[in-house]
Amino acid sequence: MSPPLRFLAPAALALMLACGRSATDPGGIVCTEEARAAINLTIVDSVTGAAAAFTGLWGRAVDGVYRDSSAFAFVNPQTGAVTLGLAYEHAGTLAVTVHANGYRDWQKTVVVTKDVCHVIGVQVTARLAK
Repeated sequence: MSPPLRFLAPAALALMLACGRSATDPGGIVCTEEARAAINLTIVDSVTGAAAAFTGLWGRAVDGVYRDSSAFAFVNPQTGAVTLGLAYEHAGTLAVTVHANGYRDWQKTVVVTKDVCHVIGVQVTARLAK
C-alpha cells in the first residue's frame, strides 16, 4: 500500500463504521456500532519527547487469556506523531507492551472501563528509552 493510502485506510474504516446503522438497547439508549480502541498509544523517544523513525514497532495488550497486538502504527502527516490503538472494545486490566528496534521494551498496566455502549478509551504516552 502506498504511503498516502496507508494514512487514509484507518480514517476510511472509522468513517464507514461511524456512518453505519446504530443499535438500540431495551433502555432506549442508542449505541453506534463502531469499534473503539481501549488503549490509544502515542509513542515517543524518552530523551527528545518527539516521535522518532521507529522500526520494528509493535504493541501488545494482555488481560488474562485475552491478547491483542498490532504492528500497524499511524503516523500523522502534519505532526509526525506515532499512534497505535489496541484492545478494541475490551474493558479490563491490561498489561501493555510497546517494542521498537533499538529501544528497551516499554510496559505499563492500564485499567480500561466501559459504559453501556463502548469502552472508555485511555490515552497513554509510551516513552521509549534506548
